[in-house]
Amino acid sequence: MRLQHSKKAQTLIIMLLLTSLCITAMGYAVYRIATDTLVQEVQSAYHVSLQRTQDRVQNYFKQIDQSVLQFEKLPALESLIMPGEEENNLEILKLLETMLRMQTSMDDVDNIALYRISNKKLYSTNHQVTAFQEDYREAIAKFEQTDKNYSFFNLTVKETPTTVYIRKLPIFQGSRTLYIIIHLNQQFFDHILGSSNETKGNYFILDENNQLLQNRGVMDTTRLMAYVVPEILHERRPSSDKLFTAYLPPSYNGWIFGFATPNEELFTKINSIRNVTFILAAVLLILAVLVTIFSTNRLWRGWKDIVSLLDEPSTGSGAVSSTKKTAHRADEFQHIYGKMQRIKETRDELKEQVKELTPEIREAFIRNMLQKGLRSQEDVDKCERYQIELLSGGYSCFCVEIDQYKSMSGIYSEIDLYYFLYGLSLVIQEVIAGKGKGVVTGHGEGRFLALLSLDDAEASLDTYKDSIHEAARTIRDFIEQYFPFTVSIGISLLRKDYAYLSLSSQEAEDALKHKLVTGTNEIIPIEEFRREESDSGASALPVSFRELENDVIYAVRSLNPELAYRYIDRLGELQGLRTISYQWLQSQLTEMVFSIHRTIGSTLRKPPTEPLMGELMQLATLEEWIAWLKANTVDKLYADLQQEHLEHMLKVAQQLTAYIHEHNEEDLRPEGCCKALNVPTSIGKQALKEVHDTTFSDFLLHSRIEKAKSWLVHSEMSIEDISSRLHYSNAQNFSRTFKKAVGMPPGQYRKDAREHLKT
Repeated sequence: MRLQHSKKAQTLIIMLLLTSLCITAMGYAVYRIATDTLVQEVQSAYHVSLQRTQDRVQNYFKQIDQSVLQFEKLPALESLIMPGEEENNLEILKLLETMLRMQTSMDDVDNIALYRISNKKLYSTNHQVTAFQEDYREAIAKFEQTDKNYSFFNLTVKETPTTVYIRKLPIFQGSRTLYIIIHLNQQFFDHILGSSNETKGNYFILDENNQLLQNRGVMDTTRLMAYVVPEILHERRPSSDKLFTAYLPPSYNGWIFGFATPNEELFTKINSIRNVTFILAAVLLILAVLVTIFSTNRLWRGWKDIVSLLDEPSTGSGAVSSTKKTAHRADEFQHIYGKMQRIKETRDELKEQVKELTPEIREAFIRNMLQKGLRSQEDVDKCERYQIELLSGGYSCFCVEIDQYKSMSGIYSEIDLYYFLYGLSLVIQEVIAGKGKGVVTGHGEGRFLALLSLDDAEASLDTYKDSIHEAARTIRDFIEQYFPFTVSIGISLLRKDYAYLSLSSQEAEDALKHKLVTGTNEIIPIEEFRREESDSGASALPVSFRELENDVIYAVRSLNPELAYRYIDRLGELQGLRTISYQWLQSQLTEMVFSIHRTIGSTLRKPPTEPLMGELMQLATLEEWIAWLKANTVDKLYADLQQEHLEHMLKVAQQLTAYIHEHNEEDLRPEGCCKALNVPTSIGKQALKEVHDTTFSDFLLHSRIEKAKSWLVHSEMSIEDISSRLHYSNAQNFSRTFKKAVGMPPGQYRKDAREHLKT
């Protein structure tokens, strides 16, 4: 028999061959092999189910951690973080309001409390604070003994199961003076594991101390601890053949997710068909031997071709595939061979494209970093990912520009100019590496932006400046000596906070604007052109207007008006300084206002109306300026950005929900859906949360449940077919999920819905 047309014929031959091999082992061996195979398949299925359960738990606690991080940024929390600071009742109320919003935004949370270590006082969203403080005393004492940053406890307080999650605050500081306590109700584990009357077998969780954290099922805790848990901890098969177990290795917080069920529930059907199998075995053996004789050679020759394809390099394989496909077009294995060859070639091409794009992505990140600064932990993580090392002593930006670059285009070819620019970038990078750490990137025709950071071992500010100026002189002198052109170099002020990288790079560019005065082939520090500010007393000011402008722009773009208010309030530190000229101060504030409006307005589809100069001239005191900036700059720009943000979130949510409804029969992931819509994954998740107050997995579950309802009412599909099409591991998991969402099993829903339609 030749395997040329039907895949069903191939499957039949393999089944017959496997049956013949089983028969040679005789009787009981057939049963044992079949049983082991079933155990492996069931284990694989339950591993998938447990993995989903584990992912839900991890995602849940990630959601909690993200909410805690946002909570930690509240200005009202600062007074509680500092030991010895007096408590402000208004700020406490703000904290409690935020904690209550956090509680309502998270499922299965009964209470959120904030515990201050210094005075051992508890602030809770529940009004019975004193009673709850007594309830949490045991959990707090146990947490302090662990010496961990966060822990999860499942205790019994006053004969009531109590589940709490405790984390130290602030998260990213060495001294932590607060605990945040999140009290979960018992429905949390019901939603994760299912209720006891819904499961066949037992779903359970072991905590980091290998104790039984939760158990759902018919078997009691004593039996699990006696037979199942010891075998899991020693990673060997259960000593009792009456039990089947499946579990995942320790994951979040050292937890182990597992499942156990009696073997008789798994092997009922196989025991009933075992005797029938023995009767048919002899007939199948004879048929398998005859078919195998004719098919084995053809079968293994095809697999040998596929293996050789995967083992050999992909170069030049296209011509070989084309020749073989023409000669054996009717051969099914040859068809598979051609497909796998194309897949392998595509994979190799993608790998090469990724290698080529990585330097470009890194270059784009460097440019973005120099234009926007490093403010978030995500930006710092990207620096580590792209192997960009920055030192903490201090930094300054260079802007290196080739003098008379445009006139060089008439003298040299494009290739010569390319090598000149490439050589200049290498010189800048080598000088930076000799002084400290940093990066360099192209910034227009004949111009480069560079960042040089120095180690904190340097002695003083003057030493930092000398090192930076020496690096600039080295670049200039080397280029003048070995290249057919000269360069001018603008140098920014020295700073330590990388949040102001954008300000430093702008200062380096602004310094080059003074080439008309200083001439070419010069080093131009921006500080030399700030004498007017120094004469007005600006050098002694506690507030830098450029940095303040940068901070306000960042806060407004981050949709955080409270943070912008705090930055603007720093203007109050200028009160009482008699060395300031009012005309100079008014000019600085006016320039800052227009710069903020133009910078943020450039990112809006509809630019905002700029303030009138006459309106600004009427402001006579710092209090009036501060109030005007908050009301007419921060609030208006925030409202415009917020409106565009809401419109964008609504549009993304509509696209994403429509895509989910259309493709809910596929194995959907947030990354894949957002990629298909050309939307960042984080934006897609945020849109679902803000518009529909749900997560991707919950919305996908809702969409699939609605489709399952339609199939149950309007089709004759079996529950097994529905569960398979909706990507459930088995019908049992689908039925459990459907009942939890709808309130009744799918079979009962089909019956009730059809009876309702008849009436």
